[in-house]
Amino acid sequence: MTGRSEAAIAEPDATLRVRLGTKDTHYNGGLIPAATVTRLFADCTTEIGIRDNGRPGLLAAYENAQFLLPLRSGDYVEIRAAVLSRGRRSRRIALEAWRLMRAPAERAQRRDYTICEPLELAARGIMISVAPRPAAERET
Repeated sequence: MTGRSEAAIAEPDATLRVRLGTKDTHYNGGLIPAATVTRLFADCTTEIGIRDNGRPGLLAAYENAQFLLPLRSGDYVEIRAAVLSRGRRSRRIALEAWRLMRAPAERAQRRDYTICEPLELAARGIMISVAPRPAAERET
């Protein structure tokens, strides 16, 4: 496998920016579950798989996923993905979720958003993605 170091992602291979909405949560106070962040991680890595071989990869494993800050409905986040190494059919991908804007508190007097300067690292991890075997390989 060839790849780059596991330092913070300076030049991502793929990015995804989203506003987290009420559909993304089921907790009181609009707290976003970690599963939503892992779904966004997978969505972001899909682009890498399509660029590599025309097919999205399948999740094989997460390594050391860390959820560092609570995210809430209304927050704007950016997901960054960078390939650390590639195998014949697998990719090891570093992932980060950065909060760009913080939504106002649920019962806040003012409904102003806060731009995060500096950006806030909310989650990070490493995903192992595997490309499905082409049909011709499966039949042999």
